[in-house]
Amino acid sequence: MSNATKVLGWGKCSVKNGNSTFNDIVENSTQLSVEEGQEQEATIEGGSAEGRKKAPDKYILTYNRRIGDPSEVDVGYTEEGGDVEVEPELVGAVGAKLTGASKHVAVKYDTTDGLVAVYTHKTKGTTGADGKLTDITFPVKAT
Repeated sequence: MSNATKVLGWGKCSVKNGNSTFNDIVENSTQLSVEEGQEQEATIEGGSAEGRKKAPDKYILTYNRRIGDPSEVDVGYTEEGGDVEVEPELVGAVGAKLTGASKHVAVKYDTTDGLVAVYTHKTKGTTGADGKLTDITFPVKAT
């Protein structure tokens, strides 16, 4: 039985998006969620189910980044937004790397955080020959 310490959260994290690294992420705004794949059912005459197939899951990464001026970001949607990686602050914490994800950027303002850019990245649910997702990995921070 292992007595290794489990690192449960990202803590303060940075986000690598293409050639940029963002360290000005709003505290507690970084989230990775899953959108379950749709289930399709093939029916035969009379309405009985002949077979079922489930589409792959898609992952959605969202985070807010402090900005000083709206011109610092390109607002809008990009289908091929590239790779994005969450790197946790703590050694041993599990990060997330999304490959070939779409990207949506919006700008909002509130009295707590001021002007922030809201980033949303979404995987396509790409799978390999073995049926496993290939557009998301979960690297552990080593150093």
